[in-house]
Amino acid sequence: MKKNVLILFALLFTSLTFISCSSDSSEATTSNSTTTETAKNYNHTQTEVQLLDLINDYRVGKGLNPLQIIEHISYKSSEHNVYMIETNSVNHDGFDERKTNLQNVLGAYKVGENVAYGFSTPQAALTAWINSDGHRANLEGNYSHFGLSISQDENGRFYYTNMFIKK
Repeated sequence: MKKNVLILFALLFTSLTFISCSSDSSEATTSNSTTTETAKNYNHTQTEVQLLDLINDYRVGKGLNPLQIIEHISYKSSEHNVYMIETNSVNHDGFDERKTNLQNVLGAYKVGENVAYGFSTPQAALTAWINSDGHRANLEGNYSHFGLSISQDENGRFYYTNMFIKK
C-alpha cells in the first residue's frame, strides 16, 4: 500500500513539474514573439572568419553543404558571449530566447548552438567540438546558415558561441 501511494505521489509530482515547465516555455515564446527586432550587423574578426572557414572545410570534407554566414546570428552569439563573461560560466542559458529571436527575425525553423571556453586557437575549439558527440552533431547537422562570435575576457580567456539555423 505504501509503495502504491509513493508511486502515485511521484507520478503526480512529475506531471506537475512538466506542466510548470511547459507553461513557462509558452509564456517566454509569447513575450518574445511580440518583440520586433530587425537583423543586426556584425563585423567578424579575422579569427572568427578563420573558424567559420574551418567549420565549412570540416563540413565539406564530410560531404555536407557549406553554411552561409548571417551576421545577425553572430550578433546573437556575441550577446551570449558577453553574458557568459559577465557570469563567469560557460552555458546555454537563454538559448530558447536566442532560438525564438532567430525564428522571428530570420525565419529559422531549426536552431543549434555550440559553446566553448578557454581554447587559444580556432582549430583547438573546432577539435574539441569534433571530439564531443553533441557538438559534432551540430557541426554535421542539417543546417543552411551559421554565425559565431569569439570574445575575450579581461584575463585573456576566449569564449566561443557558434549557432546554426535551417531556413
